[in-house]
Amino acid sequence: MKLFFIAAFLAVAAAAPSSYKPEYKAPSYPAPSYQAPKYPTPSYPSPAYPAPAYPAPAYPAPAYNKDNKYADITITSQSDERNLDGSSQWR
Repeated sequence: MKLFFIAAFLAVAAAAPSSYKPEYKAPSYPAPSYQAPKYPTPSYPSPAYPAPAYPAPAYPAPAYNKDNKYADITITSQSDERNLDGSSQWR
């Protein structure tokens, strides 16, 4: 109960307007009066050699040996159960 009163007191104290007036004011500075320097636009010579063109590597299409050993078996469902103790069951 004491904590409730302390919390209520702190909430009221935080919500009350403050009459504190700070005496310090941050200084204000005038805008700079100098001009930004102007630099000449650089000009770069073009390279004396042509850009290399690399052809795409030619790889043969992969050859897969299809295994028809189980052609008459059809999978209709599967499940993988993870238990809370870290064990699992796969069907």
